[in-house]
Amino acid sequence: MAKPQHILQLSEEQRRSFVDSFDRVLSDIDGVLWTMEHDVPRVAEGYSALERSGKQLTFVTNNSVRTVEQCVRRFAKIGMQVKPEQIWHPAQSIVSYLRGINFQGLIYIIASPPFKAVLREAGFQLLDGPNEFIEENYESLAKHIFCKQPVRAVVIDVDFNLTSPKMLRAHLYLRNPECLLIEGASDRLLPVAKGVNIIGPGLFSSILEEASGREPILLGKPGRQLGELIVGHYKIDRPSRVLMVGDMLAQDVGFGRQCGFQTLLVLSGGCTREQLLAETDPRHIPDFYADSMADVAQILGGGPRSHV
Repeated sequence: MAKPQHILQLSEEQRRSFVDSFDRVLSDIDGVLWTMEHDVPRVAEGYSALERSGKQLTFVTNNSVRTVEQCVRRFAKIGMQVKPEQIWHPAQSIVSYLRGINFQGLIYIIASPPFKAVLREAGFQLLDGPNEFIEENYESLAKHIFCKQPVRAVVIDVDFNLTSPKMLRAHLYLRNPECLLIEGASDRLLPVAKGVNIIGPGLFSSILEEASGREPILLGKPGRQLGELIVGHYKIDRPSRVLMVGDMLAQDVGFGRQCGFQTLLVLSGGCTREQLLAETDPRHIPDFYADSMADVAQILGGGPRSHV
């Protein structure tokens, strides 16, 4: 497979062809617009240029720890007016999926308080916990993990207070073959600072998958079911005219490729140029890359070409 091209190395004709080749942009947020340390400079100019060119913008994040309202305020701080309905995150995707299958019943959930609030506000019944420390003996463990409640689905996402008893309890519910296993964010590593990654929720989810032998319903990137939801919601009949923008090879590029979208990787977050060029899995190699979304403003504004 050919190596991806940096968008600032495209000829004028190639730039025009690239910009004319998509109508809708799906963009990741963390690592693309900002990181835990800083806002990425001039990215708002890139998105403004896309909107002026008639592109429809939607933001697809794996981060449900931050509420949509907090996200909208953060966008405003960098000069972007983004409506709540332009933001997709795993909690609301799970709500959409459950409504689509007319789900009825009890959900055991391992997730953050904002994530749980989205499902509760949508009218779903949740069980969680144990949320307290338990004594280090099997009697205490058994008391906290064995439960006869008729749980119909286990949902797992980011939980900063994840414990062994929560995982054991989830696994016991999954002994019921009719109990669904639904996953939100599946990132195996989360970049928190330059060169620093922490274990992500995907590694914990994979423990449940392996222990239960279950195939999860994945409603975060790069989930096939998430792609189907988005394609159906926006009535996308030509996936090749959608551009997926992100900073992670597996989550963002992998999601875009699986859905048949074009892909643009930005190097402002979780992937370095060296990692990009070393990638050999064709499912994770983007069509194009850029240093950041500021480069998009440059090609749309007809700025001078840079040597990259």
